[in-house]
Amino acid sequence: MKKNVLFIMNTAILLCLNGAYADENTDNESSIDEEPVHLESMVIDAEAVTVSPQHKLNADDIAKKQSQVSDTAKLLEGTSGMSFQSGGGVSSLPIIRGLNDTRVKVEVNGMTVNSICPNHMNPALASIDRSNIGSITVLKGITPVRMGGDSIAGTISVESAKPKFAETDEKYLLNGTISSFYRSNGDAVGGNAAIGIANEYVRFDYSGAHTQSSNYKDGSGQIIESTGYINQNHAFSLAFTADDHLLELQGGQQHIPHQGFPTARMDLTNNDSIFGNLHYDGGFDWGRVDGRLFLENTSHTMDYLPGRKAIEPMPMETDGKNYGYRLLFEIPLDEQDTVFRVGSEFHGSEIHDYWPATNTNPNLFSMMGPNNFINLNHATRDRFGIFVEWEQMWGDNWQTMLGFRYDRTMADTGDAQAYNNKPETEYIPDYIQALDFNSSDHERNYDAFDMSLLVQYMPNDWSKYTLGYARKNRAPSLQELYPWSIRPMPMTMIGWFADGNGYTGNIDLKMETAHNISLTANISDPSDKAAWNIEVSPFFSYVENYIDADLCKYCDKQPTDGFYYLQMANHDAYLWGIDITADMHLFTHDKYGEFSTNTVMSYVRGKRTDGDNLYHMMPFNLKWGIQHELGGFQSSIDMQFVDTKDDVQDVRNELTTASYVLLNFKMRYEWEFIGLDFGVDNILDKQ
Repeated sequence: MKKNVLFIMNTAILLCLNGAYADENTDNESSIDEEPVHLESMVIDAEAVTVSPQHKLNADDIAKKQSQVSDTAKLLEGTSGMSFQSGGGVSSLPIIRGLNDTRVKVEVNGMTVNSICPNHMNPALASIDRSNIGSITVLKGITPVRMGGDSIAGTISVESAKPKFAETDEKYLLNGTISSFYRSNGDAVGGNAAIGIANEYVRFDYSGAHTQSSNYKDGSGQIIESTGYINQNHAFSLAFTADDHLLELQGGQQHIPHQGFPTARMDLTNNDSIFGNLHYDGGFDWGRVDGRLFLENTSHTMDYLPGRKAIEPMPMETDGKNYGYRLLFEIPLDEQDTVFRVGSEFHGSEIHDYWPATNTNPNLFSMMGPNNFINLNHATRDRFGIFVEWEQMWGDNWQTMLGFRYDRTMADTGDAQAYNNKPETEYIPDYIQALDFNSSDHERNYDAFDMSLLVQYMPNDWSKYTLGYARKNRAPSLQELYPWSIRPMPMTMIGWFADGNGYTGNIDLKMETAHNISLTANISDPSDKAAWNIEVSPFFSYVENYIDADLCKYCDKQPTDGFYYLQMANHDAYLWGIDITADMHLFTHDKYGEFSTNTVMSYVRGKRTDGDNLYHMMPFNLKWGIQHELGGFQSSIDMQFVDTKDDVQDVRNELTTASYVLLNFKMRYEWEFIGLDFGVDNILDKQ
């Protein structure tokens, strides 16, 4: 990547206007005859202590990063065990310990939103702007059953900021933020504004954001076509509170006029989505209830952006929706040393993926006409799940969590349709393939039984050890099951792997079952200074029926340009590796401030049992940085090293890459209500 000067004017101006009008009492005398004063009940929010190891970014962490990236997923850069498959400017796919895409369960404000695009250009993390996030939690491998099924890699939970209400002696609370940024590479600019008003019981929030970038340059100064984008987001929230009960209504709209995808054969030329989300959280004498209803609808279009220099347009339209509920009951016992959780979840999705004809004249032969090509005909994937979880504190040193979950996934689709019904083509006629597909039974059902077990040992105040096992399942996605054509042109239009190959589905795919084992050791400075901390986490996963790809045995021929035509297929696979995170306070000087350092290292290796490597495995990588703080001034310089990538997958003709080192510099100054950021990415300007 070309050196990127981040004159990131993140002028986050906080408008903290609160109309606090307290009644004045001019009578300062007291009397023993007065009635006793009964204080109102007070609720103190605290993070629940859980046995599950997790990585969390809070609002302060996100505020320091959000001006450096436009892609919400990239806020998690620097998290051990995580890497990213880059696509468009705001649509990276997160990878946890070598497992990617729909193997990672992503929740945005409790909503499960799967990508509807056949190239996965609108993943869940792209549905929320990074400026509208209050916290992000990552659970790797051993995910509690309450965090959802239908995933084998882990869970990423993104939450907007919790609503804040006025105090009892305040008339109202008015607050908000405004920020902007500029980045030199691609002339990326953007800004966001948010405002909220509340009294003691009701709060209303609005946030809006706009981000755009032109095509960026690589380290040699060459412009990379189809890398520009525009992204616009609007969101609102209406919240009500009383005693220990909270009711939230959230809604929003996203508009992406275009987003280039240099790693795909198509670009995103329009994406519009809306969502609604109703959330209730309430406390009772016997425990808590957390419930949610949500609905999301997306209209998505792909075609060629001008930089592609295509001979003729090729529109591809996809309409889809996600909807569902989640209900959780939490019952603490034995002075909260024992917690039982039981609940139910439903997630439904529907995709209609069709490619409009470019020539509708039935008498004129056309490769793309006269019919609309129907890839997925109102395909549906509905999942219903129930779960139970038991968390127990055994004295001061041991804690366990045991959970069981059952999910039923039901998939189906309507009949396919080819571009034309004429046999005068050089390949196997589309209409024959469509007839074969339509004559088969499309309905597929999957029954999944998950379990998770975590044991945590805390021998003292400065060390903690967590051993976990999880049996996790994932049913095939609609894009893995139902794409039916084996003609080259439709196959090359499908594929979220960023490898240029062509893909077709496999209606007979089996469900993935992963057996995950992980050990996490966390050791910190035993002194009161807490000057250092280190966390080491080796892991192993064995995945039965891992959904990968084989050469398409039904295709008439394979191309000779280095790309292949592939079909989804099941293979057993295994992955292993280690994540290491370390932090250390170096020294404090009265004049020069505080200095500290942090290190993040990750390694993962993945193979199929037939000997081939798994695709897109991140090689050994290390990030090391030094931070400095003095008053409101903060700065850091970090080095990122990525090793040579030569353990590549043969069936996809995956490319090898050389090792590289990047140096980045960041600086931030904070006044009372204003923050200013400046930075340079890739200081050495390396390709």
